[in-house]
Amino acid sequence: MKYVAILSAALLAAATPVVMHGQPAEPAPDASLMRRADSLTVGDYCRLAQRIVADTTVLTALADASSSARTSAAVICNPLLSSFSLLALTGRSPAPMRAVARLDNNVDRRAQREIFEAMEEFRADTRQPEIRPLLSTSLGAANDDFVRIAETAHSLAVTISRDNAVRRLANYERKLGPSSARLNFPEVLLNYAAQRWIPGFKPTPLGGPSPWEVIAAYTPGYVTFDDDEDGILPVSASEFGLRFYLFGDSFGKSGWAGVFLPSYFSFGVLTASDRNGALVWPWRGRERSGGFVSWGAIKIGYIDRDRGTWLFSRQFQAVPFVF
Repeated sequence: MKYVAILSAALLAAATPVVMHGQPAEPAPDASLMRRADSLTVGDYCRLAQRIVADTTVLTALADASSSARTSAAVICNPLLSSFSLLALTGRSPAPMRAVARLDNNVDRRAQREIFEAMEEFRADTRQPEIRPLLSTSLGAANDDFVRIAETAHSLAVTISRDNAVRRLANYERKLGPSSARLNFPEVLLNYAAQRWIPGFKPTPLGGPSPWEVIAAYTPGYVTFDDDEDGILPVSASEFGLRFYLFGDSFGKSGWAGVFLPSYFSFGVLTASDRNGALVWPWRGRERSGGFVSWGAIKIGYIDRDRGTWLFSRQFQAVPFVF
């Protein structure tokens, strides 16, 4: 029961509301654009693109751009993606049955990732003023279909680019904003260096910041229960480990919701002296090492020591950049 009381107190402390800016709201996509994109497939685009690049009059008019148009059409005509709707390419609707069955999947993966870029280039090549009348003649009644699918793909690409930018900013706010853990000075230097030179810690163009962070801290805020002294006692410890930020929209909550849906979790090695007390040097006396885990601000450690094996704490920093 005493352990339950300790943990309950720690949970109550973690649930105290804090001032936190909300994550940037993801823009609501244009509903009509999404419906249109869900009704058009990559195969539809491919068939029209093949008709265009098969027309010698159009290729002659394209001149130097004819090679680019043929290359873009080849990327668009990816057998694996032919049954995908344009919306499915963005992950906003499910993959078609043919793709789920793994049919036609022996294709160049690089080409799959470049399909939106290919659609943008093909649109740019065929939107030249001198090309448009030729397309109308070449495609006839299907010209309106080509304009519709090309413009839909373009609008979808713009939406994706916008949403990716918003997502990167939201990830930076989650990791570096008011709901993130505060770092001491050594951690600032370590994480600044890690994001520049260590794979896995570097930011990426699509995702923004890495979710990983290095922990190297002196933490005087642990408490434990000592059976011999029959009481709750403070413990000072060192922590070395990793913190992982949860970038999903459901996480990063405050108050009681933050107990279950926090901004991060962490784990690592915990070292404490055989002496209990605040501001005790962790390696003093017969120091012991164990491990710790955290879910958001709540931290639980275990060390096989004589004066309290289970340690509890809440993530906080009493002195900025120190501990």
